[in-house]
Amino acid sequence: MKQYKTVVIGAGPGGYEAALKLAEAGVKTLLIDRSKERIGGTCLNEGCISAKTYLQSAEYVSKASHFGDCGVTLEVKGLDIARLGEKTESLKNEIRSGVVWLLDQAGVETLYGSAQFIDANSVKVSDEMIGFEKCIIATGSAVREVPLLPLDGKHIISSREVFKLEHLPASISIVGGGPIGCEFATFFSAFGVEVTLIVRGSQLLSAEDEDVSKALLRAFKKRNIKVMTSSVVKKAEVNVEGVELFIEGEAQESVQSELILCATGRIPYSEGLNPENAGVKRNEKGFIEVNRSFQTTQDHIYAVGDCIDTPAFAHTASTEAKIAVKNIVDGESFTNSHITPSTIFTDPAVAICGLREKEAKAQGRAVEVKKAFFKANAKAKIEGDDSGFAKMIVCSESGVILGASVIGLEATEIIHEMVLAIEKKLTAKELKEMIHAHPTISEIIGYL
Repeated sequence: MKQYKTVVIGAGPGGYEAALKLAEAGVKTLLIDRSKERIGGTCLNEGCISAKTYLQSAEYVSKASHFGDCGVTLEVKGLDIARLGEKTESLKNEIRSGVVWLLDQAGVETLYGSAQFIDANSVKVSDEMIGFEKCIIATGSAVREVPLLPLDGKHIISSREVFKLEHLPASISIVGGGPIGCEFATFFSAFGVEVTLIVRGSQLLSAEDEDVSKALLRAFKKRNIKVMTSSVVKKAEVNVEGVELFIEGEAQESVQSELILCATGRIPYSEGLNPENAGVKRNEKGFIEVNRSFQTTQDHIYAVGDCIDTPAFAHTASTEAKIAVKNIVDGESFTNSHITPSTIFTDPAVAICGLREKEAKAQGRAVEVKKAFFKANAKAKIEGDDSGFAKMIVCSESGVILGASVIGLEATEIIHEMVLAIEKKLTAKELKEMIHAHPTISEIIGYL
């Protein structure tokens, strides 16, 4: 049996970051993943990188009419989605090669295959037994499958299969009004696909404040995206024209589409891992249970990223990995005290950090809400998109900024100014006094 100081299971943003930091600290580390092609995890292979590459093409097309207004004549002939897929695959390979190079340079050993816990100090990968003193589980998440919408890769697909499409459908129904569903609604509608978005809850992006959701809904309606809220799919029937969905909502109705995208979220991935063999517990939702220091029910086994019940972002996973490694190396109990930005790459984009308005009110906090609209921002008008707003949640007593939400141009970039302000406990007055260059999109923060 080979013996290692630390074994990391999963080579996504959490896993490979942990392996690199362990190696940097001089810890003999083995990184295990199913295959070399899976290095980078969901983020690289079928999530962040792939989706945002597709959405970038949608952004180019959405600006075409504005280019015309500015005197630039462009002819948009549509989308060669197969070519976009090839470009995305090439980009993924380039980034993956960079990660593999970093791992090699750091001296991280890699082993490919599915890991299975034998006991609290060993795993089996294929026929090879591996012993460890410490372990970090970073197995990520998988597509949540819905029995009423069986994925066949042809008529009913998940976000994985979007990147394998060789032609655009004439129509698509997207089931799920969360970030994944809303991002793909943005993508397909940009290229003239008839989009129907079916949402179980009463609003898009159920985690966000109502005014943010309503602003996104208005933008979607302008793009002729049909949004059906408080609606549930009761049955799906494949036919010669695609798939007919039977919907139960405010009224019984059916929707016929060429393609169905099931975007009902993701679940923690632990298939075949058998963590119970190591005394590692999972909760009723399948998430691995951890304490604030990312230790599982076994002190020497840690878990980070999408396999635990924390915000499912690549940047969350890599941050948690760094903290877990620091705890392993230093024998400490550091926790994640950082403010985590949430970003959704719709059009308009949405970004949030700290407390949402509804969270502050639910906590009974005395707060003041400051809001500024992009219609007053000169740079937004120059760029041809002055929709949306920024808002700040401020403690009424101290003036300290508690949270922020932005929906509009460059929201996913300017949110970081608010992350810093909240993390450093700045007051609204201090932030307002900061000089912003003119004309810039981030000037909107100075209007709050």
